[in-house]
Amino acid sequence: MQRQETIAAALPRKYPEQVVLVVTRGGDGRGNIMAVGWTGIASGDPLMFMLGIDEGAYTYELIRATRTFVVAFPSDQMGAAVLHAGAVHGRNRDKLAETGLATAPALRVAAPLLSDAVANFECELADIFQPGDCPLIFGRVLVAHVNTDPALQRLYTVGPGHAMAGVRVAGPIKTSQ
Repeated sequence: MQRQETIAAALPRKYPEQVVLVVTRGGDGRGNIMAVGWTGIASGDPLMFMLGIDEGAYTYELIRATRTFVVAFPSDQMGAAVLHAGAVHGRNRDKLAETGLATAPALRVAAPLLSDAVANFECELADIFQPGDCPLIFGRVLVAHVNTDPALQRLYTVGPGHAMAGVRVAGPIKTSQ
């Protein structure tokens, strides 16, 4: 059964939702990192991610300039780094160094991979579209990487106020080999 409600009252029911870290590298060689909650798969063939990133963000500027970036899915042990990456602006500071996250070189893009992430996807900019107040960045996946620890769990935003945690599995996971 459903009842009509205000958008503001219904919106908190969307949790848990995914959060990713978008990693870029500027022309000065400095890495940059930003937490992004507005994300999803935009295409399966070719695989593309969609990211909602504000035009004023340094990450947006770097993606437009370099046309490449990494989408990293953080592990549930990276919560403090994700909160930091989403809370401060990186234009005049080295947010990536401040998080203390370990990095590794990517194969096809200048931005580094996050060593402790569950997965990293090297992307090239395919398009930017602005249907409302936030531009949507579409990135074509060039190379995918997964963590060698299969027990590592994803980090999600689980509630308002940037509450983060892993999400437990409600039933058996079926995978096809």
